[in-house]
Amino acid sequence: MRKVFAPILSICMALSIVPFQPVLAEDPPYTDTEYWKERCTQSGGLEDEDYEACQGYNEYLKSSSTSLNEQLEALKAQEEDIKKNIADYGLKIQNYQTEIDAKQVEINQTVNDIAAKQVEIDNKQIEIDNKQKEIDATQAEIDAANEKIRTRMEISQSSMRLNKFTDILMGADSFEEFLRISNGLSAISQYDQKILDDMKVLREKLNTQREEMETAKAEMEVQKQELEDIKLWLEQQQNEIIVKQTEMEMVRKAAMEEEAKIRSQSDQVASNIAELNSMMIELIRAGRLDDVTITTNGWTYPVPGGYRSAGTWSYDGYGAYPHLGMDFAASVGTTIVAVGNGVVLASANGCPTYGYLGNWCGSAQGGAAGGGNQVYQLTVVNGSLYAIGYAHMMLNSPVAAGTILSAGDYVGRVGSAGNSTGPHCHVEIIYLGDGSDFSYYAQHWNGDFSFGCGWVGYDRKCDAGYGAPCRIRPESVFGY
Repeated sequence: MRKVFAPILSICMALSIVPFQPVLAEDPPYTDTEYWKERCTQSGGLEDEDYEACQGYNEYLKSSSTSLNEQLEALKAQEEDIKKNIADYGLKIQNYQTEIDAKQVEINQTVNDIAAKQVEIDNKQIEIDNKQKEIDATQAEIDAANEKIRTRMEISQSSMRLNKFTDILMGADSFEEFLRISNGLSAISQYDQKILDDMKVLREKLNTQREEMETAKAEMEVQKQELEDIKLWLEQQQNEIIVKQTEMEMVRKAAMEEEAKIRSQSDQVASNIAELNSMMIELIRAGRLDDVTITTNGWTYPVPGGYRSAGTWSYDGYGAYPHLGMDFAASVGTTIVAVGNGVVLASANGCPTYGYLGNWCGSAQGGAAGGGNQVYQLTVVNGSLYAIGYAHMMLNSPVAAGTILSAGDYVGRVGSAGNSTGPHCHVEIIYLGDGSDFSYYAQHWNGDFSFGCGWVGYDRKCDAGYGAPCRIRPESVFGY
């Protein structure tokens, strides 16, 4: 079939292999696919209340296709192999994403083509309805003519003997009256003939109109079949995307679990911690940290123009594997700024700007595994002490350790270094206690990039009731 077309389903297309119970008590039901496609395909992302519902719709799509289910089951069987070969699969996923993006363009075009084809069908239906009106009008004319003829025949037959016209003529009292009656009867006969001739024309017109309507109906059936073919192709493409997205999520999940494992198995202590401590002590002795206004009132947005592409604790709606911060998506090279006043405790540089899933670059460069080029800042906001991590920066863009920062100052540029599949800045916030401990903490930091919170992310969450040190959801301070 000709591909005259090209989602949706952003979130509907992104699936997790982590099982969940689909939401089945929605109104309208999942069988109303047009409603759910529109609800679960939003370029700006979904509201929190939509995630679970759209996951249920994804499960409905998967369960409604036997072949799709078979493909997804086959993927699950490959899960262990994926975990063993995350880097290889990560590179494969990059190619998948390119294919998915191209296919999404086709799907978007297809949605438009379906609408256009439906307009054609609707217009053809209007044409058929108009033809039917013409046929009804012509039939009414024929019925009226038939009625005239029937009435005249009844009137004529009621007084007719052997020869009606002869009887009328013979009843004339004079020759002049005979001629007048004769001319009148001739006119009546001509009128009858005209009616018969008009009926013949009307019947021919009626037959032509019926043929035209049958042709229009046949054309509409062809258009309907074309529409069904388009919808079938669209479903096939959506299923392909579901399979690819599912595999992508499997790889992402495996990569995040592996990253957490690598981080938890490592002491994560910066190799040059003694040098960093000495640097902080010198800054304090020189009074340079006293030269900055340590307390910042309110938080500064870290990536001007960036948007939230993934949330904290886990990727939005895609399972419970760790994601310890918030992702701010933006184009490569976008400036990253300090969220508050403070000092840079550590900086890692040397990773290529573009990484991939399973790329653990960062630890050898003086940072956390998988974080790529990264910066760790100690800051005080609203009187409280925090550690801020900025990860996945562009090569050679991070500011150096020891740099004193004011809120809004340059920290680095957005990249996709380390364990990353697209340009963004990953931001983590760890609450460390009272802001008065700023100078003491700066010179006594032990180089632990988790700042005592570990790497699982569920052990010490501030919103779970833990005190310092504990992790804070960046969404809670940046207005998400």
